[in-house]
Amino acid sequence: MLLTADDNKKIADWINEKCGQMRCVCCGNAQWDLQGFATLPIGFDLHTTRFYYSQGIPQIAIACHNCGHMLFFNSTILGFKPDEPPPMQVPPLENA
Repeated sequence: MLLTADDNKKIADWINEKCGQMRCVCCGNAQWDLQGFATLPIGFDLHTTRFYYSQGIPQIAIACHNCGHMLFFNSTILGFKPDEPPPMQVPPLENA
């Protein structure tokens, strides 16, 4: 999902409220860049090495402006909820 200008403002306001003047743990920089889209890492079983495409946590990524170190925030906690999917439309059966 691409983020809108309103989404970016909502994210920046939330991070500023919850995290204050957040500094990068790698370089100490305090300037962060939103990446402009939501991400979804998929589930993975360490024992069987199977991927679970239906499991994952939607995230918003930000990057340190200086060194590029990435941080990820749970988008649901930031207030983004998925839209209701459109109703499934079943095509009529042929020769029915």
